[in-house]
Amino acid sequence: MAFTGFPEAALDFYDDLEIDNSKVYWELHKGTYRTAVAVPMAELTDELAAEFGSAKIFRPYRDVRFSKARRTQYTRRYVSYR
Repeated sequence: MAFTGFPEAALDFYDDLEIDNSKVYWELHKGTYRTAVAVPMAELTDELAAEFGSAKIFRPYRDVRFSKARRTQYTRRYVSYR
């Protein structure tokens, strides 16, 4: 499937995640994350692969073991090209 952009639901998801960055919110909205963020991001990186190479899409969870900030999810997506 071709990348057609991120839907409005992706922006709403991250706006709401900024307000409620809890595991409860994440579990309730994991489906929205998959359909509005993860799938379009995978489509985008697939389209850019010919120009930039293979991409690594970083996990949406933060390692909070050594952090004073206890926000458990990232509020943006990270991609790295190799």
